[in-house]
Amino acid sequence: MRATFIKEAEAESFKDKLLLIIKILFNKIDIIKNENTKIYIVPITNKIKCSRKMLNRLNKRIVKSLGEDGISSVVLSEQLKNIDLLKNNLYSQNINILDGRYLFKVLSIQIIEYILKVKNENIENSEITILVNDFNSLNKDIIIDIAKRVKTLNIITNKINKFKKVEKYLYEEYGIILNISNNKKTSLLKAKIILNFDFPEEIINQYKINSNCIIVNIIDKIEIYSKKFNGININDYIIDIPNAYIINGFKDEEVYESIIYNYGYNELKIRIKQDDISINCLIGNRGIISKEEFMRIIN
Repeated sequence: MRATFIKEAEAESFKDKLLLIIKILFNKIDIIKNENTKIYIVPITNKIKCSRKMLNRLNKRIVKSLGEDGISSVVLSEQLKNIDLLKNNLYSQNINILDGRYLFKVLSIQIIEYILKVKNENIENSEITILVNDFNSLNKDIIIDIAKRVKTLNIITNKINKFKKVEKYLYEEYGIILNISNNKKTSLLKAKIILNFDFPEEIINQYKINSNCIIVNIIDKIEIYSKKFNGININDYIIDIPNAYIINGFKDEEVYESIIYNYGYNELKIRIKQDDISINCLIGNRGIISKEEFMRIIN
């Protein structure tokens, strides 16, 4: 089963609002189930104000229900994402709130292909730079996949010794040379396309960055402080998913992440290909990035 989805109740008519007030008073959560999906409908709506005390009671009820159902990952509706009290309570109980960032990383090659296609360039002739410190299985598999597709792959990390294992594997198995470094003054000066897997904002801004590069921030939304930076800073994305997967009130990226979240990497690639998942657009600080914005970047 996918992650559980949690959304607010709808209350348009007077009767609906009255019923919702009763559910709030009795801490009642409605659950809709089908073969692959479970949706919790909580008695929260912007039509009716809830006190902090009521929200706390609802939070406890939600966490209890999730525990009883053995749920460890959830997707929140767009409205519920704005309730910090709810999110913090879920995090405190080790409930994972899917936000599409895991899928963002999984789609690294599709992101590279999207950017290069817009710029009329081939992936086989490209140079890609990845910022990464966490040597986990997913990062390793994605790095190997990218290295096999591009002309040059640079890894910037402060865990150089750990990534030497990947460097050795790529050279011995495929004759691919991986460039690994961590010089804050020179490593990113000539980088054209950067995938930031896990460098936080304060760290990436310690590096001297090519002022005309394209940066894709996988971990979180990040701001580049340098006033000389005239490149493209990508912080989000939109994908196209099959109509059968769409759930009203939830972001498509988070819905699809819930489908593939527990897959192994090889299974992920097969499922993504089967579902014909593609990047619809990439989003920067000022919204969707146009083709013209990509084309203005000096090669």
